[in-house]
Amino acid sequence: MSDALARTHPPNAPLAPVPHDPLALAVAAWLDSKHGRSGSTRTRDTYAATLADFRTALGQAHLDLTAEGAAVALVAQAWAQMSARSREVKASTVAQRLAIVSSFYAFALRRRLLPLTENPIELVERPTVESYAEAQALDTATVRKALTTLRTESASDGLTGDLAARDLALLRVALTTGRRVAELAALRWRDVITDGSRVTLTVQRAKGGKVMRDTLATEVAADLLRWLHRYYGAELGSLAADAAIWPVLKGGGVTGRGRIGHALTAQGIAEVVARRLNTHPHALRHSFAQAMERDGATVSTIQARLGHSNLATTGRYLTQLGKAENAHADALARLFGADG
Repeated sequence: MSDALARTHPPNAPLAPVPHDPLALAVAAWLDSKHGRSGSTRTRDTYAATLADFRTALGQAHLDLTAEGAAVALVAQAWAQMSARSREVKASTVAQRLAIVSSFYAFALRRRLLPLTENPIELVERPTVESYAEAQALDTATVRKALTTLRTESASDGLTGDLAARDLALLRVALTTGRRVAELAALRWRDVITDGSRVTLTVQRAKGGKVMRDTLATEVAADLLRWLHRYYGAELGSLAADAAIWPVLKGGGVTGRGRIGHALTAQGIAEVVARRLNTHPHALRHSFAQAMERDGATVSTIQARLGHSNLATTGRYLTQLGKAENAHADALARLFGADG
């Protein structure tokens, strides 16, 4: 111990207590847990913003997260249905907001981080939400047309060809593995195992902390390797472990697009999907699930590929995707059709 430190803190003297805010620590631990399980910064940021917004609503009523449960529940009931633009809030949004806040309380109670006796969100009346009500698969003819266009463009030189080759490989991997957009964005060269024409991708941290592996179909593996050789050269063995699989190729002020050469973020991949297929990236996952079912895969097989923890979740997922289909549609059209 230095002389100066000895003078200010004599040996055997008790250490001064470090001031801390138990509530702030509980929130930080909860967010760290959420990020650790999903590996998604976007998820953590969404949870943090939602809880902060709820605390603002509580503050307007001179309350905070540790206030009496019934009072917190009353604020939560009103807050979950609030809209900044005076529009009706969808039931799914209300349910999501309440689920996020409830997750914090459940975590704090389980870890005994705060002087709580109940989860106040359990006192809130939650709306009935149809599972996966917005699930929608893509029209296969539209997808094939878009992919054919990309394959043709990928034969070009320069940036246009590079973008097409990257996007073709990205979309085909997404459509044939069912990976979430955050899982695709997290892929690096270390996660690619090649053995001749055989390629296996490893998602190190899928939702729920799972490790997921996908051995690609030969032609999908060929598209991926063709893209990587095009961008990195003939020799891939010397690539750095953290080399991007889907690098940014084009600069600009687009949100979610990083620096050229760095990996596309989840938001950047969503931009690619929107531009190439005019849809949300989760529709690719819906399309994967529906195609698996149509090809005769069992629900348990689809569950394993999607990474769902519960078989019932996969069942609801598939049920919603099939709701628009009517096996009798052609017969009805003939019955009620016009002559001529």
